[in-house]
Order: sequence, then structure tokens, then C-alpha cells
Amino acid sequence: MQFRTTLLLALLFLVSNLLGASSKSTGSSDSSSTMQVYPTKYYIIHSDLPTDQVKEAVLRMTRMAEEYHARTQGFSGDIRERMPFFLFKNAADYYRAGGLPGSAGVFNPNDKSLMAIAGEDTKGQTWHIVQHEGFHQFAHFVIRGELPTWLNEGIAEYFGESIFTGDGFVSGVIPPWRLKRVQEDIKGGRLKSIKEMMFTSQAEWNGRLAIENYDQAWSMVHFLAQGEGGRYQEPFVLFMKLIGNGTPWEYAWRQTFGDAGGFEQRWKDYWLSQPPNPTSTLYVQAATAVFTSFLARSATQKETFDSFDEFLTAARDDRVKTGQTIDDWLPTPLLHEMAAQAGDAPAKWTIERVAAKSSHLVATLEDGTRMVGSFLIRGGHIIQIGVEVDDTGAAIKQAETLIDAGKNEQARVLLQRALKAHPKSPSADEARKLILKTK
Repeated sequence: MQFRTTLLLALLFLVSNLLGASSKSTGSSDSSSTMQVYPTKYYIIHSDLPTDQVKEAVLRMTRMAEEYHARTQGFSGDIRERMPFFLFKNAADYYRAGGLPGSAGVFNPNDKSLMAIAGEDTKGQTWHIVQHEGFHQFAHFVIRGELPTWLNEGIAEYFGESIFTGDGFVSGVIPPWRLKRVQEDIKGGRLKSIKEMMFTSQAEWNGRLAIENYDQAWSMVHFLAQGEGGRYQEPFVLFMKLIGNGTPWEYAWRQTFGDAGGFEQRWKDYWLSQPPNPTSTLYVQAATAVFTSFLARSATQKETFDSFDEFLTAARDDRVKTGQTIDDWLPTPLLHEMAAQAGDAPAKWTIERVAAKSSHLVATLEDGTRMVGSFLIRGGHIIQIGVEVDDTGAAIKQAETLIDAGKNEQARVLLQRALKAHPKSPSADEARKLILKTK
């Protein structure tokens, strides 16, 4: 984690204006909006919002750019220049500055700017739009080659659904309400054929901004990135690399995936077979990451909690310290939102001591999966933070079922993979003993 290098200029500037924020009028000459300019690591942010809201925007945009880069590094380049981002308080100022009528956010490829309406208070929908349009801007600056419309819009929606955790994002989530809509549209024949969707031009897309097009493009990209246990990830990366090297996308597709017809049936089968909430574990992972981020900030200020219930009560009562410095600030509404949802999550959180001055936050799921949030503090600064997903317990339960069915070889492979990934898991010894039963 690069807190000090990533946010040094931005947050010092936001707190004290030491870097000399300038004023800039945007839009037409009669616009009354005066935007402050905030230079950050990846963006030049222009906004007329209060400092605390811009402060959150700086943090989110930095983490957003890092997520784009991390998830696309197999086929993208580096961010070599700061990207312009205009965040407006009032819709009228956004439209006067060139925002598309009826939209709440847009990337303008002509001047390379990203624009969005925050309103009086930035909410989840604002950030979904920014994450979506922000990918279009990132692709323009960083990804080589000409992306077809379905791919550009689908990846943008994939990132639009990502969950911000304070120190990063959890991507790949499937909102249950969106899954239901996709399934109903597939069953009702309301979506285009894959071939028709693939050849939809940007002009045709913009001419009819239909929600089913966004759903279909998102579902296609999600299938390529996550579907069937990740079996399409390598060809998907190769597909993107070929486009980046100048290969027309149609030829790149044939070289990596073959006929679109076969893809269409697999795509439909995948989505129609999904349970009502297929990525509930990713929501738990996101919540664990948020809680870990705030526990880490508290620890830098010598504040600790003996139990998760004690931490959760403090969170709900707004008593968890986050501070105002470069290293320890986080937006408290993020914690409030996750704390409010914790009771309904399919997991149990505990704080486990691992050393005299160190502890882990552990979320245990019903299937035995453990999500372990940890952090490392040195010299009063957070230098490492993250969540490890240990699915050894879940693998053991699956292996037991396989053994009962006489599928010893499959059970052994499953357990060996789990042990290789998590050799220090608390369930490792149990997994080793079970492997002996498969021989």
C-alpha cells in the first residue's frame, strides 16, 4: 500500500490548501460555478463540493485508477499523465459545462475529460457512474487498440459494480437484482444475439441507451472474467492483447474464442444456472476489507477492540477513530453502511489475537471459508493491509462429499490445491488427514 506516496500532495492540499488551489470557471461564460483544482497522483480534480466530499473523491479516484491498472495490467500500459475529472454539485453547472442532456456522468473523448454530478451529497449511484465512465477515460489513456462497443461498455459496467473498501475495491460482484433482470431478459428473449451485440456500433448504442444493452454487455464481460471457474481468463487476456497490438477485434475473437454461437449458449447456461445471490462471499470480503481498514486506522491511534461486537458498537455509535492525516483518514459513512449490513451477512466476524500487539479480523462463512483481514503498522504508519480468503474449510466439506460419492481422485486434487494455496490454514492438518483417506 502506497499511502504516503499516493495521497501526500492530495490530502495535504485538501486539508490546508498548502499547494495553492486555484479557481477555474467551467462551462459557458454565464456559469456561476467556480471550481477548485486539486492535483492528485492520477487525476486533476475540479470540484465545487465541500472539502470533505472532495477528500473522499480524491481517495476513491486514486484507488479506482489503481484497481483499473491492477486488473488490466495483462493488456494495458501505465498511467503516464494526470486525467481531468470535473465533479459538480449542481446538475445545471454540469450541463452548462457540456454534460450530455439526461446523463449524470460522461467521458468526453474530445477533451479527454471525465465529468459527473455529485449533488448535495455523493451517493452510491454517483460512484457507480464515475467508476463506469472513469473506465472509458482510463481505456482512452492507457489501453491500446480499438475496443468494440460491447467490450468497452461491458468492462465499464464490470468496474461500475465494484465495491469500494477504503484501501481498494472488490470486483466481480453480481448484484442479485441485476442477476434477476438478466435471467428474465434471457428467458423472455429480450436480449440481442451475441453476434448482433458484438457488432453494435457506438452510434447505435448511443442512439438508444437501453438498460438491457448495458446488462448484456456487463454479463458477457463478467462471464469472460469470472465464468466457469475462471476458465476464460487467459484467452480473454490474450484477446485484449491482440486488440492492443492492432489486431481487429473480430479476428482477435476468432483466434481466442472461435465461433460466437458456441459462446452464446455457454453464456446463457451460465447465467440461467446462477443461484439468487451467487457472489455473497464477495460482499462479505468487501465488508471484511472495510472493517479491517478502519481497525487499522484505529490501531495507528492506539485504539484497540477486544471483540468484534465492541468494534461494531463503536462503529454504529460513530466512535471509531479515523483521523485527518494522510495515513489514517477514511470516510466514516463507508463504515456506517457496512456496520448496518453486518447483521444480515452470511458470516460471523471475530477478532483473533496473533501476537502481543497484533490481531486479525476473521470472517467465517457457513461453508467453512475464512476471510482474514490483517495489517502491518510500522513507525505509526500502515505499510501493509489486505484480506486473505482461505477456502480450505470449504474444500474439506466438498472433498467429504466427493469421497462419499466414490470420487477420491477429485477430492484429493481439491484438497491438494487448497493446501498449496493456504499451507498455514487452521484447517490444514484436517485436510492432510482427509487426503490419506483418498488413497
